[in-house]
Amino acid sequence: MKTLDRVYAAITTVLDMLGGWVILPAISILVMIDVVLRYVFNSPFIWTLEFSEWGLLLIFLFALPECTRVDGHIRMDLVINHLPERVCDFLSVAYCAVGIWIFYLLGRHEWDEFQFSYELSRATEYLGLPIWVHNLAMLMTSVLMGVFFILHAIKRILGIRSSETSAVRGDL
Repeated sequence: MKTLDRVYAAITTVLDMLGGWVILPAISILVMIDVVLRYVFNSPFIWTLEFSEWGLLLIFLFALPECTRVDGHIRMDLVINHLPERVCDFLSVAYCAVGIWIFYLLGRHEWDEFQFSYELSRATEYLGLPIWVHNLAMLMTSVLMGVFFILHAIKRILGIRSSETSAVRGDL
């Protein structure tokens, strides 16, 4: 289980860093250049908005698995921290079951869209970015989230506590 956790952590960390250290600065620099071109030279890039939309979507998709892995999602800590361990375990497994179902449905849909977009060579309007890349990113995120929820549910059922969860609850 620890090996799977380490592999999963490595994958999600790399994706998160790619979004935060490569894509976000690229968007920022491009938008600043576009603002100068628009207001100083009256000649903006026509494709900047399209690039920014895709980049922001990728940042979100790349950060979601890592945020969930490190327990960075929003929840009611005031309620959760005062519940018995058994209730927290039950709620966590139920949360995982719902997450598995949601990301299974999303992944299944994105697989169909991926095949459709790839076969038709669909592309964006200005940059000509292949749309199947977007579908593949959504599919990859769905798979990563599904794997996380399965691993998390198994650990909760077996009573294995991660160091992050124990630190939040004050168990250490």
